[in-house]
Amino acid sequence: MTEQSAEPRTERSVRVVDDFYRALQARDLDAFARLWAADAVYQVPVTPDGVPGEFAGREAIVAGLGGFFSLFGAVRFTWQAEAMADPRRALATWEMEIELLAGGTYRNRGASVFQLEDGLITRFTEHVDTAAFLALFSARAATAHRFFALLDGGDLEAWGELWHPHGTWSAPHAPQRLPSPVEGRDEIVAACRELLAGDESFGVEVTGAHAAVNSDAVCVQYRPRTGAAGQAAPGEEAVAVLRFEGGLVSAWHDYAGPRPSGDSAAAVAPGTGAAR
Repeated sequence: MTEQSAEPRTERSVRVVDDFYRALQARDLDAFARLWAADAVYQVPVTPDGVPGEFAGREAIVAGLGGFFSLFGAVRFTWQAEAMADPRRALATWEMEIELLAGGTYRNRGASVFQLEDGLITRFTEHVDTAAFLALFSARAATAHRFFALLDGGDLEAWGELWHPHGTWSAPHAPQRLPSPVEGRDEIVAACRELLAGDESFGVEVTGAHAAVNSDAVCVQYRPRTGAAGQAAPGEEAVAVLRFEGGLVSAWHDYAGPRPSGDSAAAVAPGTGAAR
């Protein structure tokens, strides 16, 4: 094959790479899907524990990207595409910034190798900064901190915005006034609003928030502050587990201990163990 006859093919490979990153930046799943062969393979050789390193088939690849897009706002890519000696391959080096719907910015950079046939991607191998990828988990921990801070401050309107519409709250020691589980964002906010109405002594202090690597869970350690208004005292440390969907809290399992038996009038706000 002469250099002249190979030239159109190398130009095509670079154009596919450019189209790939333009589709990502535009969050255009349809344009993204059109770039892949039906039996294509997407590989990330090094990933954190619990994160899949391979997607097989165009449908699985597009679905996987759609799952990531559910977490993201604006996407910004800068990239450089280069043809390789083998005209069926192309190389891209890239950097990206993604605004997370739960707050914060995810940044990463890496290199990707594209293998193509007839203008379609048949195999894609991506090498990313795994330390930056792991930092993404800290975004969930940051959301957990904000979640409890808003509750502590009594800003239930902003707190409700962190909930998934179909979220669930549950606790093994829920007060009699509060059924467990409570399902639905609006129902959870309404229940919490009723329990905290007129309670000036309510408060909660987060002592730790730890995101899991192999799931979407964040374990939150906290101390409720209870007592008469203006005389709140810290209670025993409790644990809650938050789970996320689309960057929003989808489940809140609280493991605060039961209130003392003599405190029959106490009611526990969802997830705080705080008496009123």
